[in-house]
Order: sequence, then C-alpha cells, then structure tokens
Amino acid sequence: MNFLIWLFKLAVVPLTMAQESNNLPLLIEVILELFENSTCPGIVLSIPDDDEARTERENVMLNELENRFKRPVTWLTREWPKRREIVCNDAVILFRDQKTQLLSLYRQLRNCFYVNKVIVVINKRQTNSRSNSSSSLLEELKNERIFMLIESSNSLEISKWSVNQDRIHHLLYGNNKSLSGDDLSLKLSGRHLKVATLHHPPAVVIRSFNSSEVGNCGSCGSVVEGIEPSIMKLIADQLNFTFNYVVAPANEMWGDVVTTATDQQDRDHKQLTAAGNNQTSVITRFTGMKGMLVRKEVDLAFGDMYMTPLWLSYISFSQIYKMDYNSFVVPSPKPLANWMALILPFSLKTWLATLASLVLVTAVLAARFIRNRSVIESSFLFALGQLLWIQQPRFPDGKSSTGSLFLIWSWLFAATILSSVYRSALISFLTHPYAQQPINSIQQLVESPLNKIMFSDFYKIVLLNSTDPYRRQLGHQLKTTDNMSQMLDLLKTGKWAVDSSLDSLNYLMNDDDERGLTGPLGHRDLHIMQEKLFPTRSSFGLQKDSPLKSRVDRVLQRLIEGGLVDYHRSYLMNKPSAGRRFPSSGAMEQRRRNNKKTTLIHFSLTNLQGAFYLLGIGVFVSTMAFALEFIISIFPSSSGRKTPSHIIKTNDIT
Repeated sequence: MNFLIWLFKLAVVPLTMAQESNNLPLLIEVILELFENSTCPGIVLSIPDDDEARTERENVMLNELENRFKRPVTWLTREWPKRREIVCNDAVILFRDQKTQLLSLYRQLRNCFYVNKVIVVINKRQTNSRSNSSSSLLEELKNERIFMLIESSNSLEISKWSVNQDRIHHLLYGNNKSLSGDDLSLKLSGRHLKVATLHHPPAVVIRSFNSSEVGNCGSCGSVVEGIEPSIMKLIADQLNFTFNYVVAPANEMWGDVVTTATDQQDRDHKQLTAAGNNQTSVITRFTGMKGMLVRKEVDLAFGDMYMTPLWLSYISFSQIYKMDYNSFVVPSPKPLANWMALILPFSLKTWLATLASLVLVTAVLAARFIRNRSVIESSFLFALGQLLWIQQPRFPDGKSSTGSLFLIWSWLFAATILSSVYRSALISFLTHPYAQQPINSIQQLVESPLNKIMFSDFYKIVLLNSTDPYRRQLGHQLKTTDNMSQMLDLLKTGKWAVDSSLDSLNYLMNDDDERGLTGPLGHRDLHIMQEKLFPTRSSFGLQKDSPLKSRVDRVLQRLIEGGLVDYHRSYLMNKPSAGRRFPSSGAMEQRRRNNKKTTLIHFSLTNLQGAFYLLGIGVFVSTMAFALEFIISIFPSSSGRKTPSHIIKTNDIT
C-alpha cells in the first residue's frame, strides 16, 4: 500500500509542479498589471529569509519580477530596522505561513514604508489554510489596496476587499483569460455617499440653506456651488456614485481637537480618596467637518480644507489639489482731507527750509533800514509776495544797490521754482487725492493699532514659535475665533485685520458690494497685505485609511493634469458672485458706449475747500491786523502827532 502511494506521488507531484510552472507567466503578468497605474517610485519584495527554503519556482519568479520592474526593488527581511520612508512603495509578499504571521508581515511593511498597494502571493499546494488566512486578513483590514493572489494547478484566484459591496470580491482566471480592467474597476456602482461641507466662498458657496442636510440640486431648496463642488461632481461622475451634502455647524466650521481633563474620584476606593490621589481622565472631542470624519458620520469632506499635521493621526487627506497663501486683509487708508492739499505738496523739511529762506531774505533786505520799522514790514511782504507769485510795484527801497539787486534776483529765481513746483503738486492733488501708504508688511501690521484675528489656534501657535521677532509679536497680538461671520462683521468696523486665504480675500474684494464693504465715496475700504503669512495646501478629507482615498486621488490627479481644477478655480474666481446673472449683450453694449464718452469733471466745493479755508484765514488775519493798526494809531506818538503806522514816507528811505 505504501508502495502504491509512493508511486502516485512520484507521478502526480511532477505533473502538478509543471502545471504551476505554466501559471508562472500569468502570475507575473497579473502582478505587473496591478502595479501598472501606480505612481510610487519603488517596489518592496518580502521573501523567506533562508534562500535554501525557497523553491526553484520562487527564485525564478523573484528574479523575473526584479528584471521586469522598471523601478528600484527593495528586499525586505524579518530583521529590517523600523524606519519610515518618505516616499510610497508597492509591495509583493511571498507567503507560506498562517494568518498571524501574514498580519505581522503587513505591519512590518507599514512600519518601514509608506505602502500603496500590497500583493500577497499564496500557493494553494503549500498552504492548506490559505482561504481562511486570506479572507480573515482582508476582513480585518478592509483595505482595497491589498490583493491576494492564490495559485492553483490550473487557475489564479484574486481576492480583494470591495468597499462598494462591503465584502470580499473573488476573481478567477485561467491560462486562457487575461486580466480585465473592468474586473478591478474603481467604480462605486451607484453607491450613495455623505459629503460634509461648509459655506466658505469661493471654494464653497451655499445659498438659501436652512437645514443641516442639503442636496446638490435646485429642487432641494438649497444650492451648493463653488470650486470644490464642481470638482466633486466630476469625481462622482467618474467613480459612479451619488451623494448629498451635510453642512457643518456654523460655530464649528472645519473643526478642532478639544482635549479636556476631568478629575474623577473613585467612590469605591475610599482609601485613595482619603489620601488625595484623584484619577484624572482626558476627554478628547472632535468638532466640525473633520470631527464628522473621525466619528464616521460622513464619507468625504471638503471646503478649503488645509492639510495640517495635527489631524494626520485621525483622518486621511486626499491628494493636494490647490496651493495658496494666507494673508491679512486690513482697512485701506482713507483719502486725505482736501484742505490738506495746501500743505501736502511739500514735506516738513521743505516747508522748514522755505520758511527759513523767507526769514533770511527779509532780514537781509531790512538790514540797511533797521531805523525804520516800516521797511521790515515791506521787505517781508515783498519776499512773501514773490513766493506767492504776486507782482510787486517796486523794490523795498526804490533805489537798491548792486548787492541788493543780486539778492533780489536770486530770491526771485528760487521763488519761481518753489512756486511752480507747489502749483503742480497742488493741481495733482486736486485731480487725484493722495492717500496714506497701506499696511503691506508684518512689521507694519504689528506696529499698527489694529486688532488682529484669525480662525483656529494652529497658525497662532506656529507664529508664537517663529524665529522672526515680528511674527512672534503678531502671535501674541492675535485673537482666534471659530465663527467666520463674526470675522466679517469685525472687518466692517474698520478696526480689525482678518486672516484668510488669498482666494477668499480676492473673492471678498470682488464681491464687496453685496457684503457692504464699499466706501461711501466709491473706494473699496479693504486692502490685502502684500507680505504673506504661510503657504497652504488644500485637499479633500476622508475617514482614516479610507478605501476611497486611492480612487479619489486617481481621479483628482487626472483632473489636475487635464487642467479642469485650474479652469473651475479661475472661472469661479472671476465671477462676481456665485449664481449671479451676467448682464445682457445690450446692456454690455450700452456700458461700452458710456465708457467711450468723454466726461467733464467739475471741481466741487469739497475739492476746493482748502482755498476757501485759506481765504477765510486771510480775511481773519487781515482784519486782526487792521484792528491792531487802528488801535495803535489812536495813541499819540512821541512828537505829539498821530501818524498812521501803515503810511510809509518815501523821504525816510535813503
């Protein structure tokens, strides 16, 4: 009997090994095709440690894979040190043992590499418990990026987890059947998903919503529009699923990780209580859209969601689809008052130099005639008249010397230049009123009296830990809030600087008429600071280790490469408001005709208020001077006669 069994094995085993050798090309082709669309730059091969324990067929397969892969290959052994590569890798595992060891191998891969796809090759003849081991592993991990390839004598079975059907999906292939892309399709077959979002223009614009759950159609009573809803519709069309929106609470928005410590006394252990040893428990609570993902209330979330290290342990992020910057929007400086047109053409130093020259010329002209007080007055009026471009009837003395004439001519030349420059600057100011320089740097923002506010505490902590002293000081001045509407209301007061992304700020500037942020004179009252705070990266949020990530990433990559993301971003950014109707062709033609007409701009009393103020001051000063001269003239002089001081006797000027 034993002799017959030995003869049977001698005849059947070589035949089985020959059949398995025939399956080797199919196995290699399937592995290569599963890795065909992967963007990871490397491959990891996990093999038995002992070379003698490998069969000849395994050595042939490993050598073939190493030669066929067009990417670097890393051999992973059991003693591989625990380290984390910063790039992703695909992995092939040759497995012989039980499920516990297979799970240990998978965890070792996760600890050493950022693993994208994992292919586990199981031989049916070598592993009797292969079905239970592979099925239990797939059910435990529920990861669509793990493929089990189970070899048999005449077929190849592929097992993978199906997120759509929530079960293991088995595919059977023979030598005469090739791998079809439809069998491992990324389609979701009409599955219905829940997507969390929030109102944050221009990324997401929600109009007329009055409930926490809204639809994506007009019949639902609410309309969700913007850059990211447009991208979401394209992803849904590509992956064949439907969805409805869940709006995050307005006071939570994106969400935060709230950690609270609670002191609890154990009533059952009175000794610990008497000793004063209280047990402290830490309660972690997740809010907002990201909290919905942590609690698995929604499948996806978007709304200009930043990828931050704090949330990497709780949720997964899709591929980055947008790079942007955070900056502050500040109240723009008000146009200066029109009466300041009289003093703004010259700087303070220029005014001081002009006044000093006026005093000097007056003193020199009156030096020869110091005995007569009226000569000092006439010399001053003469010098001042030249600055004001007022013609003089004669020189102060009527018969000046050569030195006096040279001084007067020099002063006339200088006065002509000063008065011409002043008049040109005055006309320029009346035509285009000057404004103060806006805040464009962090240093100017820190030194300004404006209050500063931003959303969440993450970037405030980053500023507090910055090496730049002005950024640290800005971090101490910052206040945080979780209400975007409150930030806009504070911005309208003109006393606050608000932080947000450049896309949101540009949209705010283009749509400020509807938000009540336009100045009374038609000038926008907001200014975006030129210096940026931080670069930001926006992506879609998913549940931690969600099987949807690879599908969403693949479609997002195609949309980015096709330029559709940039198209929706530029198109919606140029629209003044989501859902706003553009003017008709007739209205646009009439607007073009009006722009072509030459309009005459009239100077109003407001523009010329400086001239009238100056006239009023002149009338007041001349009246006071006349009153003073009249009072002096009524008192008798030393000779007993009353001689008006304003009458200049030509005989006294010699």
